[in-house]
Amino acid sequence: MITNKLINLCKAMSEFEGWKPDGEFEKPAKFPSVAYRNHNPGNLRSSAMALGVRDGFAFFHSDSVGMFAMQWDIMKKCLGETVTTLTGNSTISDLIQIYSCSEGDQFNNYVKHVCERTGLEPFTQLKEIIK
Repeated sequence: MITNKLINLCKAMSEFEGWKPDGEFEKPAKFPSVAYRNHNPGNLRSSAMALGVRDGFAFFHSDSVGMFAMQWDIMKKCLGETVTTLTGNSTISDLIQIYSCSEGDQFNNYVKHVCERTGLEPFTQLKEIIK
């Protein structure tokens, strides 16, 4: 169920969230993002895979664990198995609205970024991501 489409979606979302793979920041990074510091590409607030919470967000043992936690979280949202209102019939735009709680230009820029990076459309249904 963790498909290439899901992996690419998570990568695009993590870019917008301010995460970059280890080594892509200047050494030493002047102001690494919370996502980077917490090994949390998706800026998850909580996760069963997290070591704890720091700066209001989950922190993970490594980038790979944090990325897997993000993929798992979004896969569960695609299946309608979370406390959110998302189901397989929800869209990429719906996911980003719930995921980021952003509005206006920030929301539009987030959707645009994800769609440009993945080739998906804002109205792509989430069930298509996990096929």
